[in-house]
This record gives sequence, structure tokens and C-alpha cells, in this order.
Amino acid sequence: MKIQWLLGLALCASMGAQAQQSNESVTVPAPRLTIDLPDHRYHMDDWQMRQFRGSYTLDNGQTLHLRGGGTAVYGEIDDQGPHRMVSTKPNTFVALDRQLQVRIDFDQNDEAGGEVLMVVPQRNLATGEITGQVVRLATR
Repeated sequence: MKIQWLLGLALCASMGAQAQQSNESVTVPAPRLTIDLPDHRYHMDDWQMRQFRGSYTLDNGQTLHLRGGGTAVYGEIDDQGPHRMVSTKPNTFVALDRQLQVRIDFDQNDEAGGEVLMVVPQRNLATGEITGQVVRLATR
């Protein structure tokens, strides 16, 4: 019985060594970022929205501005044009044109952090076609 166990162990070890010598590679694609409109919107009153209004510096040096009154929220990166946004969670907003998504988290000292997804134009060098690519930025 011990001999069969040792033979099985030796067989497994030799198979593992063969697998390590293989030059095969495995490609793992990067996750694709998307900005999607929610099936259901989160209702946020004006008093809840007030805490999010303001300007936030992004990690690439640009500035996110959140403005609006009542439940009408507009997000804008620098002076690139405002996007009408809806709340999807207590701290997350998505532009109706799916060009911008913002999540703002406040820590216990009311310091803001979070994440911004925005669509930036990207040119395909082979075809010259311009498409939008979603990039992720952090707020600070």
C-alpha cells in the first residue's frame, strides 16, 4: 500500500515538473470598464445631495465639479461640459449619456475619496476611427 502511494506521489511530481517546463502561456484579459445606467434609480433628497456638491481633485490633476439644485445633478470634469446625472446608490451618480460615473466616499473626518469613470476619446491608429474608452480615476 505504501509503495502504491509513493508511486502515485512520484507520478504527480513528474507531471508537475513537465507542466513547469512547458512554454505555453495563458492570457488573462483586463477587465473591461463600462458605465451603465441603472435599472432603478436611487431617490436622493436635496438635503442628501448637498453633501456631494462641490469640487474634487482627481488623481490626474483634473477637477470634478458636482453642481445642481434639488435632485438635478450635473457633473463636469474641468470645463469639458456638464453631464446630467442620476443617483444610483447613496454615494454614486451616473450620467444619463453614460459618459461619466462618480462614487464619493467620506471618511470619519469628512475627507472625500472615491472613484470616477469617464469616457475619453481614443483613436484607432490602424483605421483612424475615434471611439470612447472608459478610464478610472481616483478622487482625493
